[in-house]
Amino acid sequence: QPCEKDALQPGRDIVAAGYALYGSATMIVLSTGQGVNCFMLDPAIGEFILVERDLKIKKKGKIYSLNEGYAMYFDPAVTEYVQKKKFPEDGSAPYGARYVGSMVA
Repeated sequence: QPCEKDALQPGRDIVAAGYALYGSATMIVLSTGQGVNCFMLDPAIGEFILVERDLKIKKKGKIYSLNEGYAMYFDPAVTEYVQKKKFPEDGSAPYGARYVGSMVA
């Protein structure tokens, strides 16, 4: 019988992880312990095609993304963070905003 202990395992015991992104394209990002790979659905053949191998997150980006329509509900720390990205106090270039309505599962 499944129990809470089955789900609450240390991260070092994870054998695979991933997520699916449904938007203008359908993607699956998956890791089985040997890097992270990105697959995109090709609707013409009904299969997922490897489009990026060994995916890495950049140390620093130029874009922030969140639904600012919910700004009134943001935690104050999130509001402060977004303000600093939009209006940097050090005179550096502001981050650009990007919001794409997608569902991540």
